[in-house]
Amino acid sequence: MGFSKLTIAGALLLCSLQISAKNLPQDFDVKRMEADIQRIKNQVENTAPLQRDTIDLPVFKQLQLPNLFGIPGYSHLKFPIYKSTGKKGPGILLVHGNSSSSRSFVYQVLSLLGKQYKIFLLDLPGFGQSEKMPANLPLPTDPGTGIPLGFPEYSLGLIEAVATAAADPQINPKIFVGWSLGGDVLLFAKGLGLLPNAKGLFLVGTAPQGANAPSSHFPAQAPYVPGFEAAGFSTLLSYGFGFKLNAQSPFGFSLDGQFTDPVEPGTPAPISQAPNVGTAYLRAFFNEQQRLSDYLPPFFVEDGFQRADARTRQSIGAAFLFPTPGILPDELQVLQGLAGDPQNPADDIPIALMIGGDDAFFDRQYVLDLAAHGAVPTLWNNQVIVVPEAGHAVHFDRPVVFNLKLRQFIDDIH
Repeated sequence: MGFSKLTIAGALLLCSLQISAKNLPQDFDVKRMEADIQRIKNQVENTAPLQRDTIDLPVFKQLQLPNLFGIPGYSHLKFPIYKSTGKKGPGILLVHGNSSSSRSFVYQVLSLLGKQYKIFLLDLPGFGQSEKMPANLPLPTDPGTGIPLGFPEYSLGLIEAVATAAADPQINPKIFVGWSLGGDVLLFAKGLGLLPNAKGLFLVGTAPQGANAPSSHFPAQAPYVPGFEAAGFSTLLSYGFGFKLNAQSPFGFSLDGQFTDPVEPGTPAPISQAPNVGTAYLRAFFNEQQRLSDYLPPFFVEDGFQRADARTRQSIGAAFLFPTPGILPDELQVLQGLAGDPQNPADDIPIALMIGGDDAFFDRQYVLDLAAHGAVPTLWNNQVIVVPEAGHAVHFDRPVVFNLKLRQFIDDIH
């Protein structure tokens, strides 16, 4: 079957064609955007660790988790909301990935895009400048099995944070952008009915998963965690924590939330070849050239280590590996639910799926198969956007392409 090669080549070609000058609105100035991104890049690369004033935004407001799921003993953790200087609507909410923060969207919020549009960002519970669970609290486990349960504030709380921001009248987002784990959180929130005002979803580096996926490919890149091959769980997931193989564990791996150092055998080769294996997980965010270099943006290291509570990774892993039945919706069913009344296409909620050509986390063919076999009925422009020379964090690797695509998506909806 020639489907794979033709689809990938076509997607790359279409992506290149669609950002050519003749297909852009008149107020798009690509050279100006490139110069603007270079200005921010110089700012980012000259920002030493822990000297973050040049890229940190002032807090727009603080929100707190409301305990929508009625969990006993729940902590109403506070989390910050940030806002760009733009005033043009509709409101746009950016949701970051695991072991990261709102700062991963620096090329969006500080760019011409952010100066024009009302962009809001948040630090998910357990990350960035959000409030953390008390350091002396041990991770909750099931008393009968010893299986880690994690802190619900760090799992279901991620969904609550997005839902709380979505319901805030000062934010009032209509378009939601999710990177990696952030995309999964958006799908869960939408499937639970917590994003009633959503007019569009834009997911980057997210591979929606669920029962009966129409693909022979697993979502995550091989090799897989022992015992979880059928589920497609990899050593590196969208959910963003590393499995450390451990023969003494009843699961065959340790779920301790710590980054594996050095990288365990079986980690995808381009990552294990990185000169500094201690930050290999973070390097996997970027395109192949960067993840094999000896440079990593300092604030990514800070956000992944100093600013992140490792128990968040534990809690996310526990919640998504051993989910409580009936709570988290099937992501593929959520995609189907984005299609409204067949007689009224205006009811449809468009969704954009973007993936980097060098994504080290996901098999892009899986995502392409979802689109080809009708699993994404409201897919924007009827195609997955594959961005060449971009890794898992397309918005950071190829910010001009990302910003152009997001701008087109916003304008199509608004």
